[in-house]
Amino acid sequence: QGMTSLILDLRDNPGGILEQAVRVAEKFIPAGKVIVSQRGRFAFDNRVWKSANTNPEKIPLVVLVNGNSASASEIVAGALQDYDRALIIGEKTFGKGLVQ
Repeated sequence: QGMTSLILDLRDNPGGILEQAVRVAEKFIPAGKVIVSQRGRFAFDNRVWKSANTNPEKIPLVVLVNGNSASASEIVAGALQDYDRALIIGEKTFGKGLVQ
Protein backbone atom coordinates (compact mmCIF):
# COMPACT_ATOMS: atom_id res chain seq x y z
CA GLN A 1 0.00 0.00 0.00
CA GLY A 2 2.40 2.64 -1.22
CA MET A 3 5.70 1.25 -0.01
CA THR A 4 8.51 2.47 -2.27
CA SER A 5 11.52 0.64 -0.79
CA LEU A 6 12.40 -1.95 1.86
CA ILE A 7 15.17 -2.51 4.40
CA LEU A 8 15.46 -6.15 5.44
CA ASP A 9 17.36 -6.34 8.74
CA LEU A 10 19.04 -9.74 9.11
CA ARG A 11 21.56 -8.61 11.73
CA ASP A 12 21.88 -11.08 14.61
CA ASN A 13 19.55 -13.46 12.75
CA PRO A 14 20.84 -17.02 13.34
CA GLY A 15 18.73 -18.40 10.48
CA GLY A 16 16.01 -20.99 10.48
CA ILE A 17 14.30 -23.39 8.13
CA LEU A 18 15.78 -23.57 4.62
CA GLU A 19 12.41 -23.71 2.88
CA GLN A 20 11.37 -20.47 4.61
CA ALA A 21 14.57 -18.75 3.46
CA VAL A 22 13.76 -19.83 -0.09
CA ARG A 23 10.24 -18.41 0.24
CA VAL A 24 11.54 -15.05 1.46
CA ALA A 25 14.12 -14.77 -1.33
CA GLU A 26 11.53 -15.89 -3.87
CA LYS A 27 9.43 -12.78 -3.13
CA PHE A 28 12.12 -10.72 -4.89
CA ILE A 29 13.67 -13.11 -7.44
CA PRO A 30 12.01 -13.96 -10.78
CA ALA A 31 10.89 -17.44 -11.77
CA GLY A 32 13.54 -19.89 -12.92
CA LYS A 33 16.44 -18.28 -11.04
CA VAL A 34 18.38 -20.51 -8.63
CA ILE A 35 18.05 -19.38 -5.02
CA VAL A 36 20.23 -22.04 -3.40
CA SER A 37 21.74 -25.38 -4.30
CA GLN A 38 22.89 -28.27 -2.17
CA ARG A 39 25.66 -30.72 -2.96
CA GLY A 40 26.05 -33.83 -0.88
CA ARG A 41 28.46 -36.67 -0.72
CA PHE A 42 26.15 -38.73 -2.92
CA ALA A 43 24.30 -37.63 -6.07
CA PHE A 44 20.88 -38.23 -4.52
CA ASP A 45 21.73 -35.56 -1.91
CA ASN A 46 22.08 -32.87 -4.59
CA ARG A 47 19.17 -30.41 -4.77
CA VAL A 48 18.42 -27.06 -6.36
CA TRP A 49 15.78 -24.58 -5.22
CA LYS A 50 14.56 -22.16 -7.89
CA SER A 51 12.14 -19.29 -7.72
CA ALA A 52 8.66 -19.94 -9.04
CA ASN A 53 7.53 -16.31 -8.66
CA THR A 54 6.30 -14.95 -11.98
CA ASN A 55 5.63 -11.51 -10.48
CA PRO A 56 8.42 -10.67 -7.99
CA GLU A 57 8.54 -7.42 -6.03
CA LYS A 58 10.62 -4.84 -7.86
CA ILE A 59 11.03 -2.20 -5.15
CA PRO A 60 14.54 -1.14 -4.13
CA LEU A 61 15.88 -3.40 -1.39
CA VAL A 62 18.66 -3.07 1.20
CA VAL A 63 19.72 -6.00 3.41
CA LEU A 64 21.55 -5.40 6.68
CA VAL A 65 23.88 -8.20 7.91
CA ASN A 66 26.55 -8.70 10.56
CA GLY A 67 28.78 -11.41 11.99
CA ASN A 68 25.80 -13.05 13.69
CA SER A 69 23.78 -13.39 10.47
CA ALA A 70 23.95 -17.11 9.78
CA SER A 71 22.45 -20.06 7.95
CA ALA A 72 19.10 -19.28 6.31
CA SER A 73 19.58 -15.52 6.69
CA GLU A 74 22.83 -15.83 4.69
CA ILE A 75 20.98 -17.75 2.01
CA VAL A 76 18.44 -14.93 1.66
CA ALA A 77 21.13 -12.24 1.57
CA GLY A 78 23.32 -14.25 -0.83
CA ALA A 79 20.52 -14.95 -3.29
CA LEU A 80 19.47 -11.29 -3.34
CA GLN A 81 23.08 -10.25 -3.84
CA ASP A 82 23.74 -12.81 -6.59
CA TYR A 83 21.03 -11.30 -8.79
CA ASP A 84 21.87 -7.68 -7.93
CA ARG A 85 18.43 -7.51 -6.38
CA ALA A 86 19.57 -5.89 -3.13
CA LEU A 87 22.36 -3.81 -1.71
CA ILE A 88 23.98 -5.74 1.15
CA ILE A 89 25.30 -3.52 3.94
CA GLY A 90 27.17 -4.49 7.09
CA GLU A 91 29.84 -6.93 8.18
CA LYS A 92 31.03 -10.32 6.98
CA THR A 93 28.42 -12.91 7.95
CA PHE A 94 28.95 -16.00 10.10
CA GLY A 95 29.53 -18.36 7.16
CA LYS A 96 27.23 -21.22 8.12
CA GLY A 97 25.00 -20.88 5.05
CA LEU A 98 27.83 -21.94 2.74
CA VAL A 99 28.83 -25.15 4.50
CA GLN A 100 25.76 -26.36 6.33
